[in-house]
Amino acid sequence: MPSFAIIAEGVTDQAVLENILLGYFGNDEDEPVVTYVQPPRDATPKGRDPAPGGWTLVFQSLQQGDHRKALQLNDYVVIHIDTDVSEDKGYDVRRRDAAGQPLTPAALIEQVRLRLLDAMGPELREQYSRRIVFAIAVDSIECWLLPLLYDGEPAKKAKITGCLEAADWKLRRLKRPPLSTAGSKSLPSYEKASRDYSKRRNLMDHRGENPSLALLR
Repeated sequence: MPSFAIIAEGVTDQAVLENILLGYFGNDEDEPVVTYVQPPRDATPKGRDPAPGGWTLVFQSLQQGDHRKALQLNDYVVIHIDTDVSEDKGYDVRRRDAAGQPLTPAALIEQVRLRLLDAMGPELREQYSRRIVFAIAVDSIECWLLPLLYDGEPAKKAKITGCLEAADWKLRRLKRPPLSTAGSKSLPSYEKASRDYSKRRNLMDHRGENPSLALLR
């Protein structure tokens, strides 16, 4: 069974990614082994709010070489980051082209991928490129949950902005716990909202409905 180490912005992102990995690689006999590098899951004691996250922690983790250590112990490393604030200082990825037009999700993902590779070190391209999975969400990983929530509404499933608000609105309509309350994200809600992705058929049926989820690789 393959093993994966996840470097992500936060624990709620890890929950979504783990269900996706289970759906893609799991079967009736074996499931992939998933470990949490950034943030470490023991940083979130049971019953408490998730540890603070953010894109700066992803770059910090890469710059201190956490991915190198993880590749010594795991088959693959999954690197997650959202693109919503990619133009912030330190992230430094423009969202528009030279003519001022917004980049397509595919073009933006490619620019972010190159930025992450730069933070990881150029030798990674040759040595470990086949063992790195880039989970780059446009604009946020909450967009990846919309295909599971908006049955029969393709435009909603394909949203790339305002996805947390759209997900929470729909969850409340379904009388389910929202992803966030008063600015605080709920790990159990993210686990539940993404759970259907842990079944391969559901993942394959829905992954193409959101542009950046379709490009997960």
